[in-house]
Amino acid sequence: MASKATSNSGRRNNQSSLILPLSHKNGTYIELSELSEPGTPIPDKDPCISHEKFHSWLYFPNTLWTRTFLITVILETIVAVAIETWIFISISDRIPQDGKIDASSPLQSFLGLYIFALLYELVLSYDALRRQNTFQLLGLCICNLGLLTYGILQVSEVMDTVTSLANDGALSFDILSLYQVELMLIPIILGAATIIMTFVTWKLFAEFSWQIYKNISADLKMNRRYHVYQIFIALLKFDFFFIFGSQLQFLLALEHMGDEFIINAALVPIAIVGLCLAAHFCQKEKAKSMIIPVICLCGIIAGIAETLKTMYRSEGNDDLSSYRVSLFFFASIAIFLIACTLVNLLLCVFSFDKGLKDHIDQSRGKRTAVESENTEAQGSKLRFELN
Repeated sequence: MASKATSNSGRRNNQSSLILPLSHKNGTYIELSELSEPGTPIPDKDPCISHEKFHSWLYFPNTLWTRTFLITVILETIVAVAIETWIFISISDRIPQDGKIDASSPLQSFLGLYIFALLYELVLSYDALRRQNTFQLLGLCICNLGLLTYGILQVSEVMDTVTSLANDGALSFDILSLYQVELMLIPIILGAATIIMTFVTWKLFAEFSWQIYKNISADLKMNRRYHVYQIFIALLKFDFFFIFGSQLQFLLALEHMGDEFIINAALVPIAIVGLCLAAHFCQKEKAKSMIIPVICLCGIIAGIAETLKTMYRSEGNDDLSSYRVSLFFFASIAIFLIACTLVNLLLCVFSFDKGLKDHIDQSRGKRTAVESENTEAQGSKLRFELN
């Protein structure tokens, strides 16, 4: 009996030795039974990190004004693209094959470029809301106003082209009244959307400014650096559209010219590479590497300037005369935007190594090593405290 009592007491002592007190004057303890068993595998990565990274790329508007802006752009794009596509297909199907290239090629390029502009604007709107870039939203409002202006001018352009084709016998004069209502709807829709987008952008400016304030705090110099960076990224995205638009029209007009066609066609991939490198090197704060996009952007300006020189040098070229107004508009804006981009690029370079990279990484949904260590340290304090 004595040995049995001794064994029972020893067993109770062993069990009690595995249990730590729940409170102590120097801290709080937990029971060892609550800890995981030795064979339990420890995950290598925090699932919250991958979850946050996934949501940083897949964005859903979560406020009233972000939803309003995105819904407005989506409805505008659906209706306008549907009308423009119908006009584009209808004119292409009604024109005989032998008269398509000479008479309707400029009009088809204008309609196709207009459709591309609407779709590109939709993509930029989603990207601006995801990145909370107020300057990009303001640029989209200005771009939408430009599309509204072109939509008004498009009415006379389509009617003049249809009249010219009807006089040549390629179309019937009855088709003149076919597109009047649809063409008038485009400026009305874009005008209403521009008003809504401008008002919502004003509301989002206060909303996004508060988010930037919470991330960057009240450091005015850092806020200026971050705004310059946002303007720089927004300019890169608008640069691509106007470079692509100007070169597309020039290539359509010079499709039978060898050397000039190849040189101008090469400007589009050069522009894509240069703009992507500019954004990448700016985010990584690589000052010496920024020389590469500077050379690319300067080469693009020289190429577009040569395009304008060729256009005005060929006064008797009928192919270029039909594109002259639109090409000059796109090329001039492209040169102006690239020049502004180069100025902002230098301002961004002056901001390197001054703490902006951490805020850029934070805005892009990344966590630095210091933030991860601090998060893990805070999480360990919540679980238990050691003496």
